[in-house]
Amino acid sequence: MNGTDRPVVVGVDGSPAGLGAVRWAVDEAALFDRPLEIVHALTLAGEDEPATDDYGVAGQAATRARVWQPELRIATRAGPGDAARLLMERSRHASLLVVGSRRPDEFPAVPVSFLGVQLAAHAHCPVLVVQDSQHWAGPGAALPQHRPVLLGTDGSDRAQPAVELAFAEAAARRTGLIAVRAWQEPPRYRGQADGIDRLAADAGGSLEAELGPWRARYPGVPVEQRTVRGAPAPVLLAAAGHALMLVVAPRGAGGFDGLRLGSTAQQVLDHASVPVLVARARD
Repeated sequence: MNGTDRPVVVGVDGSPAGLGAVRWAVDEAALFDRPLEIVHALTLAGEDEPATDDYGVAGQAATRARVWQPELRIATRAGPGDAARLLMERSRHASLLVVGSRRPDEFPAVPVSFLGVQLAAHAHCPVLVVQDSQHWAGPGAALPQHRPVLLGTDGSDRAQPAVELAFAEAAARRTGLIAVRAWQEPPRYRGQADGIDRLAADAGGSLEAELGPWRARYPGVPVEQRTVRGAPAPVLLAAAGHALMLVVAPRGAGGFDGLRLGSTAQQVLDHASVPVLVARARD
């Protein structure tokens, strides 16, 4: 399977949240001219009985997807077993994996579902976790295309897939990009204004140098650069309110080599109010 044939894969479970995830997956597939694969994990009817898709969950989602994008190439797949395991396997052949998440109305501050975090940590391709995805499930659902894409980057090699994806998303959607670099002073600089000013200037210069090649590659994308003093996750969450989506790396320069998902990615997945695109590099 070559790169252009790799589908956008989306998981559904018959809920409005799953259908809202399909809405975003349809949009991604259409923007990047890729097929769409809708996946439903089935529950076994009994220990020795085959799984059955009695309600045609994947097929119903495909019918709705064709309303949103009639020309889209769509395949459906239903398989027995755990949803995370099935979606993880399908991610080996995907360009993007999309899942929805819904917070209970009575507990709006609770973290997103474990499924989204698990896939963001272990999938074999980038993962888009659509927060409160039930909002996009209606037949006339229109995504907020006019909003900018928000990128969080620390300048490390691990962040480069996120930078690339963020520029590609902004270009495809014909919108702007806001690139944010959070910085913090080490204890030795506390109370030293000159040192702090130097750190802020260094952060700005580093961000500009990092984005330079990508701005040249995507000259039509308006870019706003922000360097903000503070811990990365709170800085990104504060900036995300008016963004179309937030793009981050699975882990940054400070992550342990064996860690699959860093603390910043974990926190933004748990608490962001917009879809989070975790730029996992393809295995």
